[in-house]
Amino acid sequence: MLCSAVALGVAALLAVPASAMAQAVASQGVVSQGNGRLVSASLLSSSILDTLATLKGANAVNTNGQGDVIVDTPVDASAVAGLIALKVGTTNVPVFGDSGLIRLGAVGQYGRANADGSSDAFSGAVSAAPSLIGVNTVTAGRDVGSPTANSTAELSIGTAMLTGGTDLVNLDATIGTLAASAHESVGGAQSGQYRLAEVSMNVGGTLVSVPTEALRPVLATLIAALNTAGVTGVTNPFTAGGTITVTLADLQAAGLGADLNNLAPDTNLLDYVPLAVINKITALTDGVLTKAQQALSGLTGAAQVAVQLALTGAKAIVTPLLTALTASLQGPLQSAIDALAQLDVNHRSNVAGTFTETALHVGLGSNGALATVDLASAAVGPNGGPVVAPPTTTPTPTPTTTTTTKTSSSAGGTSSETLPRVDG
Repeated sequence: MLCSAVALGVAALLAVPASAMAQAVASQGVVSQGNGRLVSASLLSSSILDTLATLKGANAVNTNGQGDVIVDTPVDASAVAGLIALKVGTTNVPVFGDSGLIRLGAVGQYGRANADGSSDAFSGAVSAAPSLIGVNTVTAGRDVGSPTANSTAELSIGTAMLTGGTDLVNLDATIGTLAASAHESVGGAQSGQYRLAEVSMNVGGTLVSVPTEALRPVLATLIAALNTAGVTGVTNPFTAGGTITVTLADLQAAGLGADLNNLAPDTNLLDYVPLAVINKITALTDGVLTKAQQALSGLTGAAQVAVQLALTGAKAIVTPLLTALTASLQGPLQSAIDALAQLDVNHRSNVAGTFTETALHVGLGSNGALATVDLASAAVGPNGGPVVAPPTTTPTPTPTTTTTTKTSSSAGGTSSETLPRVDG
């Protein structure tokens, strides 16, 4: 008779303890992270930006993968006070606020760090949030100063304001929409978008007023002749001081890309201002001359003669002035603007795995020597990806020894022997 004993090894699925999960998270780093920050700056007093909680931005960090982390951080009163305290330049001018260089309104900060390892960030005009980050996501905070109505940002800066002395050029730029977003996918791909809209600038200073003040009295004489002849409705486009308004269309006619929201990284809006100003001065002047020419056909006698003489005299002075503008104004105005400020659109950086999209990178002084200010930034990464649990293990069965007793009979009697067997 054969007798045997069988040992069975049982495979068991081991539950992952919470401590092991935590170790897995720690070993792979942050699951995901996103930071929407309205303002960052390279100023000696920029420690203000890193000590006031809301100025650090909406910082969403997912460290355990247990659900998504969403942070919506509106700018509060303490943040506004901190921003207004920042000063720059030899004149110690405030950077923010109604008496400073930059005014902001209806803006927010938002960060989202997802459990699946993806992340998003946003800052800037709340009106741009639905198209960039989703509806009902971002809360508007307090205004920083009082920008022009319906504007997200207004920047007012001049040579005299920033460095003192002669006011060679001054700029007042308004931006209806200013915002940026960044995204890192589950697979680790990083991308950014920005939004600008309704950009316009008032450009003044002595460099601009020299030609406009030369043209203004000439056109005034012509307009007076028209009025005397009974022609009304023609106004002088140049006012005392010589400020010229350039629109987005004017900047684009001077070479700025047709799609404001698809410009090459670090496109400086101010590079297109000198030619836009020259084109605008020329167009405004030609507009008065054209109206005077058109009026002649409706006049007779002495009135017609008087207007014709006035028009001929105006053209004799105006034509060489306009012809010389490119040589006399474009180069000097560009140099003065470069020394004053830079407005770089679509500024991007990637440092140690953190991708940042900034809608507007403002440089103060030549090449930002006095300070740089980033407005509407969104940063994502580096993301470690979703939590990966430690692998399950199947214990190896313990070898089991069994014995089999063999019994045999013969004429001489019965004998037995034990035979060892190892299972497993």
